Amino acid sequence: MSDSLPAIVVVAYNRPHSLRRLLYSIQQAIFLDSDIQLVISIDGGGTTHEEVKKVAADFVWSHGRKEIISHSTNLGLIDHIFWCGDLSQKFGRIILLEDDLVVSPTFYDYATKSLDRYQSDPQIAGISLNALWFNGFNQYPFTPLQDSGDAYFMQIAWFQGQAYTAAQWGKFRQWSQANPQPVTAADPMHLAFTRFPQTDWFPHKTRYLVQTGRYYLFPRQSHTTNFGDQGTHFSHHTDFFQVPLLMRPNRYHFPAFRDCLAVYDSFQELLPNRLQQIAPQLADFDFVTDIYGERDQPRIPTPYVLTGQPTTVAIQKYGLIMRPPEANLMYQVAGQDLFLTAVSDLDRRKIPQLQANWQRYRYFTRYRSPSRRQRFNHWFGQKLTNFRN
Repeated sequence: MSDSLPAIVVVAYNRPHSLRRLLYSIQQAIFLDSDIQLVISIDGGGTTHEEVKKVAADFVWSHGRKEIISHSTNLGLIDHIFWCGDLSQKFGRIILLEDDLVVSPTFYDYATKSLDRYQSDPQIAGISLNALWFNGFNQYPFTPLQDSGDAYFMQIAWFQGQAYTAAQWGKFRQWSQANPQPVTAADPMHLAFTRFPQTDWFPHKTRYLVQTGRYYLFPRQSHTTNFGDQGTHFSHHTDFFQVPLLMRPNRYHFPAFRDCLAVYDSFQELLPNRLQQIAPQLADFDFVTDIYGERDQPRIPTPYVLTGQPTTVAIQKYGLIMRPPEANLMYQVAGQDLFLTAVSDLDRRKIPQLQANWQRYRYFTRYRSPSRRQRFNHWFGQKLTNFRN
């Protein structure tokens, strides 16, 4: 079963236009086989349930068998996702797509090859089809460290297009049944995970990754993009999650986990043992990485921290100029923006914290003050847009 072609499982609810758009993109993708299973699972209870069913029924799938499953009751997003994920046990391998996504022409090729590569690796809990380009805790840009691979690893259970083997999903479900409680402040994770609504399941899945030492594989070039349609995730439309899609097949180089430099924890920070490989001056210190400055003291389990937060006593100092930020450690760029410091020497005073926040903002946003003419044009354009709407 592990060598089977992945089934495509579409999660649909109450958004006929979104489902039509996703199915169109799937039909345009590149498939080398003609026996690919497509499952469209429609949650019950929506105001447009019958219209969603009609979109699914009218869709002509020319690459294999199509199955429509219409639930008579409303499962809710979490239970619906879990129900669809459980189809991995039937099909062996699945690609799980929520209905506000659009896929690239290469999505099936990437998912199949990455599942082939990592299906026997116990540290890999799932495959993301989406290239995560921002830090989810502060919305600053996120750029993974460049190495020779076409993918990187992170302890974030990203949901904008996923792929699983039966074993990967089954291990999570077994853990979930034994650990049903939500994320709390006692978990060694960012406090933001405690503030997500109960309709979001990926904080719980990320907790699984942290507790079991597992990771997701992420592509460097995205195979899905998210339209941010109004629904369970979003109260109104947003195009924040739009990313470029890979348009042509690639000869992927998938790195072994142990050899990959770009391995990140649940704070989206590079693992210390990876950073030490490019910055050997850190080799003698027991530290965690906190370049984005998002760790509060209870979430720093080591005596030292490499941080963008201010400190009263710095053992080592670096600037924030090169990109990605870890390159400043490799090339030992001089400055007063990143510090290796004892956790006990972190400066919690308000003014130094505000100064450090400003420095990070300038760096990550590539801040450039607009001219007076630009400010006026932007203001006037906004007023015109508001008037027309």
